[in-house]
Formats: sequence, C-alpha cells, structure tokens
Amino acid sequence: MGIATRSLKSNGLWCYILLPLILLNYTIMYNTSVLYQTVAFISVGLFFHCSLFILFLSLSGNIMLETDFGGCVACGLISTMLIYAFTNQDLMISLVITMSCVLLFSYLLKLVLINFPKTFTVGEAMVVVQSIPLFVSATSIQYVQSMLNGVNEEFSFINTIVFTILLTTVLIITSIFMLNVEYRTVNTIVSIVIAGAIVLLLKWHIILGPNCLFDIFEYIFMDYTRFKLFLFWLSLLLVSILVIWIQTRTVVKASTVTRKTFHILASIVFLSGLLTDIPLMTLASGVGLSLLVFVEALRIAEIETISPTLQSAFVVYCDEKDRGIFAMTPLYLFVGLACPIILVPEPVSLDLLAGVLAVGIGDTAASCAGATFGRYRWSNNNRTLEGTAFNILSQVAVVYLLVFFDFIDVPNALIRTVFASTTSALVEAKTDQVDNLVLPLVTILAFQATNFLS
Repeated sequence: MGIATRSLKSNGLWCYILLPLILLNYTIMYNTSVLYQTVAFISVGLFFHCSLFILFLSLSGNIMLETDFGGCVACGLISTMLIYAFTNQDLMISLVITMSCVLLFSYLLKLVLINFPKTFTVGEAMVVVQSIPLFVSATSIQYVQSMLNGVNEEFSFINTIVFTILLTTVLIITSIFMLNVEYRTVNTIVSIVIAGAIVLLLKWHIILGPNCLFDIFEYIFMDYTRFKLFLFWLSLLLVSILVIWIQTRTVVKASTVTRKTFHILASIVFLSGLLTDIPLMTLASGVGLSLLVFVEALRIAEIETISPTLQSAFVVYCDEKDRGIFAMTPLYLFVGLACPIILVPEPVSLDLLAGVLAVGIGDTAASCAGATFGRYRWSNNNRTLEGTAFNILSQVAVVYLLVFFDFIDVPNALIRTVFASTTSALVEAKTDQVDNLVLPLVTILAFQATNFLS
C-alpha cells in the first residue's frame, strides 16, 4: 500500500532517533526524576518500533493494513524491563504504561500516514507521533499524582493547569468534529466551548481546590514581574494579530521575510520567558499550544464565517511545505520553540535556548540573509552559503550578548554555541525536512555533545 507523503527527495527516516537520543542522554547526564527516566525508557521502545516499521515497510506496504501486535509487544517489553531494572517501579504498572504507549504510537502512526496525505514525511510523522504518547504518559502520571498527593509545588501547579487545559481542548475539538457539517454553526461552537469551560472549572475545583481561580489569578497578576511579562507578551500577540489582519486584507501572498517576522516575535516571547520566569513560560506554552490547535481545528471544521476567515489567512501565509490538510508550519514553530522546556530536565539555560537559537534566530537569519545577499548555493538545493554563515553568526552573536549582559552564566557558552549553531546550520542547509521541527532537536543534541565543557 502506498503512502502519500509530502513530495521530497527523502523521507527523513533519520529523524526518529532524535527524541529517544535526547531523552536518554539527559537521563545519563543528570540525576533526573523517576518520571523523566520512565519517559526516556518508553522512548526506547518507540525507537525499536520505528526501526521495525521501516524494515517491514521497505519489504511490503501491507504493514499499513496489518496489526503488528507482535512487534508492539516486543518493543513494549524492552521498555518495561528498562523501567523495572532502573527505576524499581512495579512490573505490572510498567507493562501497562509501556504497552499502552507503544500500541497508541503504532495506531497513530498508521493513522496520520494514511489519512493525512502530503502532510508529513515518514520521518516527520514518526517524530510527531512519538511525542504524543510520551507527552500523554508524562502528563497523565503527573495528573494522577496531583490528584492523589495534592498540588504542593509550583511546577505541579503549572503542569496540572496545562494538562487540564489541553485535555479540555481535545474534548472540545472532538465534540465539534462529531457533529455533522450542517450542525457546525457559530452558536453550536460557542455552546460547546462554554460547556468545555464549565468542565475545566470543575476539574480545577476538584484538584486545585475551591479557590482555584483566585490562586491562578494571584500567581500571574499579583507578582509585578510576571504581570509586566504578561503585558509584554500580550502586546506582541496583538501586534501579530494586526500584521495578519493587514496582510490578509491585502490578499498578497506573504514573502519568506514577512513570514519570518513571526519567528522573531515568537522568539522574543520565549526568550524573555526563559530568561526571567520558566514556570510562567511553561504555563503560557501550554495555553498557547491549546489555542493554536483549537484555531487550526476551527479552520478545517467548515464552520460558517469562522473557517473561511481563517482559511484566507492560511492561504496568504502558508509556505511550500503546507501541502496537506493541516497548517503544520506554525505548529512546528511553536513546538520547536517550546520543546526544550519539556525535554531539558533542569534549568540548564543554554540548552533551554536551543529552539530560540535554531529556529527563531538562526533559521530566520539564514532565510532573510539568503534572500537578500545570497549568491552562492549549496549543491542540490536552493540554500545559500551566505545564509548558512548568517545562521551561525546570528546565534553566536545573541549568546555573546546574553553572556555580556549577564543574562546567562554558563562556562564556555560561546564555544558550545559555535559548535551547536554550526551543526544546526549545516543540517538546515542540507535537509529537506521541516526546519521548525528538526532543528531544535538537533541543536539540543549538539549542546549535549558539548556538555563536558560546562
């Protein structure tokens, strides 16, 4: 059975090693929590499942129609034994968690490759689908722990809010798409959203206590630094909406430089948050991801008035890689900037900036400089040597300024950044996979490789 992937020279099969390798490296390098180790060992099972999937797919396309239960069991047992051996968790609980994750991964991988043609390459689909069971398992375990033990720590408080918002968003979207198209009216959508908000408040009331709304309000707005940061982010959001509205009204296709404006605005948001208040940045990332997914669902849901308006903005801003059903580029951008918050196990400031440096700074500089000054091109693609040079220099320059003004204090930060930026710039120049997805992961791996210098 053929798979209608996005038309490229390669399927990016190397991408599936990125997430498991990052998680395992951090597990080895740092004294990580049991939860982090559990997720890392689950990723090992997903790694082996991807390897088997590629092997069977190369032999026969029938793998897309068959249930590879034997392979799932084998890969799940690998993860189970690792969790049992290194974290001393209950064997049956470990088995249930790992098997659920591997089976979910197997189902979703075939689902997205078959039902969403020209949206992913095989490698991109693997990375995206890997992240879903890993994220769901991590947040679910934390959610259960919060319900059993209460919410006593700041990150437990933040993670509970983020998980409940994401879960409610999924329920709202599911409810919308369960309706027939003729019933997807504005009034119906508003009713569903209101019902979802009520469910969310009930969850918060049960887990966070009767003063949940006051506690959330106090956490964000009663701290002066957080309040200023919130207003700063809100102003950037309004600027972004205004730019989109103006560009959409002109009905002129946005250029590469225009699209990169949003990279810069998003990078400013994440950079300011990561340098000043990581917990608040975590909360904002969860809320932002929920909003992005919800807006994308509204765009493709064929809702009167709403969907055509969102589609007109998409037509103006989409690039050549948005050929499938979903607008994956903005989602990849957001996830690429935010993923270090989840993947980096402790506030290692340089590693946390991997997404901002690779996508927000380096890739933006490469595109703008290449379009403006580019003359000499790499072989077999349209990327320019000048763009690659600006990619590296811009990342090093930003880190130099952060060190100079004492925003970060990491030994050998510039040397590590030179290596990481060069690695990500070369990958950006040669790969045909979506930069927003793979470059942050590659940059994290490059920072891990130079960890001994810190």
